Amino acid sequence: MIGGAGERATLRVVAEHADIWNMPGPPYFTATGFRRKCAVLDEHCAAIGRDPKEIVRSVQTHVRYEDPAAGRDTLLELIEAGARHLVLNLPTPYPAAPVTWLAEEIIEPVAEKIDTL
Repeated sequence: MIGGAGERATLRVVAEHADIWNMPGPPYFTATGFRRKCAVLDEHCAAIGRDPKEIVRSVQTHVRYEDPAAGRDTLLELIEAGARHLVLNLPTPYPAAPVTWLAEEIIEPVAEKIDTL
């Protein structure tokens, strides 16, 4: 796994060496920004003769407890944009039973909607 979003250096190295590429998502890059970076990575892969489908696209994003619906929408947008691995950051202070909250409020509802994408 190589993480980063630099178009000329980082994504070129990802194209050459990585099996998984991780980049920062919201609030730093939107799904539109992720799509753009994916296109750049695809171009680097084409330049070296590598199939871009060999690289798993991963995004790290923040989850806000006060608006789980927005978090679900963001994840679905990222998945629709090509993310296949998601890293969810939970800010402190944590709610009661944070893993249960994450599973019930974010992961399970998103998983149910993935099939409709």
